[in-house]
Amino acid sequence: MKTLFVSFTQLFLYSFFFIASSIAGEVESLPSLEKSIEDVRVFYKDKGLSFLAEKEFLIQKYYYEIQSKTQKLEVLEEVKEHFEKAVVKSEEKFDSGEEGVSQSAITKLKLGLAGSSNDIIELSSDIKVAMLSLTETIRANYSEDLELSEPGVEPVDFNFKDYKAWFKNSGLANVKGSKLDFSGFELQLRIGFLKILENREKLNLAKKNRRITRALLVSEAANYDFGIGEPGDLFEALIIYTRVLNGYYDSIYNFNLSVAELNRIKATWTAKP
Repeated sequence: MKTLFVSFTQLFLYSFFFIASSIAGEVESLPSLEKSIEDVRVFYKDKGLSFLAEKEFLIQKYYYEIQSKTQKLEVLEEVKEHFEKAVVKSEEKFDSGEEGVSQSAITKLKLGLAGSSNDIIELSSDIKVAMLSLTETIRANYSEDLELSEPGVEPVDFNFKDYKAWFKNSGLANVKGSKLDFSGFELQLRIGFLKILENREKLNLAKKNRRITRALLVSEAANYDFGIGEPGDLFEALIIYTRVLNGYYDSIYNFNLSVAELNRIKATWTAKP
């Protein structure tokens, strides 16, 4: 009788998700990360801990991927706009016979524009693929053209610097004594913790580089608009800006994912994902 009740409950929940997703035209964005995880826990509440932990990890992974790539896409759109304006201005200067603008410089700017356009196409496709993977994970059937309710990516909270302090706070200390083979498992925890520290250091460095390269781009773009900058300098600034900003959003993604990975490992012992 209990099994039958569970089956009816699952059927009801699945029907709820299906009906909600079938009216996707009325949905503007997917629910938050926390809400998606909560819904999946309810839907799969009869599943084992490892299954739930894996589902939660995948949801986080796809959310962070979509968020970071959406931010990258905004950067590329900005860079593309700068390239477009620079090409037009350079061609105008070249046609008028002004010095300092060569056909080679114009070609480089056009190649930069083409590269940005190509990256935009690729990123747009990657985001749709990740969105489809996410909706499959949360058992929804929303369109891949939807947006997240939280499109911006931010580093998750993880302020621990010492493994022992984190271990004590994690709740694992209470279950360590009752397990037979904790040593091998703790090695995974220590490795996961070290990866977080590594990714956090890279993130802090990326933050500094982001501020510097932003100032560089603003300066070079302003100089070129006022007619006192060189096409080559603007080209280099745009390329550097794209590379550094992409690296910045990759560093947030890698940091967030390493925290999610540590939590997935921890879930095996804390009895909750």
